[in-house]
Amino acid sequence: MRFERSRTQSTRILFLTEGLLLRQIETDPMLSQYSVLVVDEVHERHIHTDFLLGVVKCILLQRNDLKLVLMSATINIDLFSTYFDSAPVCRIPGRLFPIQIQYLPIDTREIAGDRKDRFDPSPYIRVLQAIDHKYPPTERGDVLIFLSGMSDILAVVEAARAYAQKSNSWIILPLHSALSVAEQDKVFDFPPERVRKCIVSTNIAETSVTIDGIRFVVDSGKVKEMSFDSAYKMQRLQEFWISRASAEQRKGRAGRTGPGVCYRLYAESDYDSLQQYSTPEIHRVPLDSLILQMIYMGLPDARRFPFIEPPPLSTIETSIAFLKEQGALSEAEALTTIGEMLAQLPVDVIIGKMLIMASAFDMIDVVLTIAAALCVQSVYTTHAQRDYDASTLRKSLESDHGDPITLLNAVDEWLAKKAEG
Repeated sequence: MRFERSRTQSTRILFLTEGLLLRQIETDPMLSQYSVLVVDEVHERHIHTDFLLGVVKCILLQRNDLKLVLMSATINIDLFSTYFDSAPVCRIPGRLFPIQIQYLPIDTREIAGDRKDRFDPSPYIRVLQAIDHKYPPTERGDVLIFLSGMSDILAVVEAARAYAQKSNSWIILPLHSALSVAEQDKVFDFPPERVRKCIVSTNIAETSVTIDGIRFVVDSGKVKEMSFDSAYKMQRLQEFWISRASAEQRKGRAGRTGPGVCYRLYAESDYDSLQQYSTPEIHRVPLDSLILQMIYMGLPDARRFPFIEPPPLSTIETSIAFLKEQGALSEAEALTTIGEMLAQLPVDVIIGKMLIMASAFDMIDVVLTIAAALCVQSVYTTHAQRDYDASTLRKSLESDHGDPITLLNAVDEWLAKKAEG
């Protein structure tokens, strides 16, 4: 995980993120300390993964002794093999137990008119009821529900807990990135006899986390991803249909420890119409920080970089124009002094510029707080977002100068309360 580190003089296998490896390339361009690179879950196509593969392809031309291994359960084999000059492919058959697939499309006609725009948790509760009806409590097997975002998870968890109170045979646990580590760790605990666990999760449980004991998977078929409009320079968190590769990954979670069942809450025709693989992140997000890092690493022309699937040229041009506006690049697209500082800060360009300006105007403490608050999904707990009294208290912290100052007020108030004990 990010920021975790355990390395000694005797370490021979080092686990690290793609972003950290790219930072190492800045000081060691040939990766001379490594003889083998293993890149796992390449099908997820994170922006740093695609960039790293392009850099490694250049390194391989100069280092005959470096070995590269790409791993994934649902990789686009032809694309990756061709990219690395017809690299050999090793297929290892999966060892999943048999998984039964049931398509249970949600009938939108059942939803009342004033609730059509809201998320309806009832189809997921019906699946829990069906499991209770068909499988005796003596049969072990937990449930993993895949949903697109935190608000949907909260709705299902609330409804499922109300159902669980009647039967006393379920433990309902949410799983998403906004939870604390202690809360996330609860999903790995074993439930008591005659009690099933129901984990309601985002796609974090698709590949990043493996939970033992899952027998039933409920797949909504949806995921929330960031999309970027280069014309308006805006990012939006939007809900999309998953790819067929993701649907297969989700299904596979039900067959790791025994025969399982996958309930897909969409029609089989919907599955057939899904795209084969997910859209790479490099096609969906702004490239400001990436292009700045490329130039800092001595790769001056992003337009000619050998990406496995190049992003739209309009996105590259928009990012270059933005970096010029921020003073990170000169008109000749060379790195400026500010650009050099920004490239070394592992934050978005805007946040980095805030920190540099704060240093110049001696406002470091205040801006550090605002920058930290802007770098996380939300500083507020789920309780603070849903509770009426908490939302009333939050209004007293709101500033006419905008959200950054409101966040500063919230953190200051929190520190004051902690000081009071």
